[in-house]
Amino acid sequence: MIILISTTFQRSAPSAHPINFMRLFIELLFKAFLLCIICTQTNAQQNAAEKKPSSFHSYNSVQLLNGNTTTTISLHSVNGMQWDKFFAGIGVGFDYYYHTTLPLFAEVRYDVVGITRKLQAFVNGGVHFPFSTLNRKFEYKTGDYKTGKLIAAGLDYYIPVKKDAVIFGVAYSRKQVIQMADNNVWNPVTNSIQNIPVKDDYRLNRIWIKLGWVF
Repeated sequence: MIILISTTFQRSAPSAHPINFMRLFIELLFKAFLLCIICTQTNAQQNAAEKKPSSFHSYNSVQLLNGNTTTTISLHSVNGMQWDKFFAGIGVGFDYYYHTTLPLFAEVRYDVVGITRKLQAFVNGGVHFPFSTLNRKFEYKTGDYKTGKLIAAGLDYYIPVKKDAVIFGVAYSRKQVIQMADNNVWNPVTNSIQNIPVKDDYRLNRIWIKLGWVF
């Protein structure tokens, strides 16, 4: 006996599930893309905030000066702004070499090598204001002192210490000292002794060794 089982196949309507799955996948992909953009922008903003375009620094140091005339010290404080590898500032101090003066100068620095510990090249130039009227080299000479020039160039090694740093360096420096030395001469016209000052211009070359603190 043969039993015939008849089965009727009916085409069903397309299911909505594949379309919903595809839409969900596209939405998730789009949201992930937006999240990546937001994270990238946030990271870029944090990096920009961490990398400051400029910062204030103060270089404070003592120099051991040695030249043909004598060996002594000077004190400097240079304050200014740092832009990436460049620094520019204004310095003041005391200079006891030959004749005590108050230096006022501009200084420029550049980080030659290194990121954390670094080698810096610097140059500065300005003027010396006389602080004393006594000529320590030639005590018999009297007379007023005038403002002289100064220049210096050298290398410093910069070593971070927590938020600050120490520096060691060497440099060449030239200091100008001008004295209008008293010169008493007889004036036959007035029948008297007159003071006609003579300009003594000293150009003092020194080598210095530096130890300093930076904050």
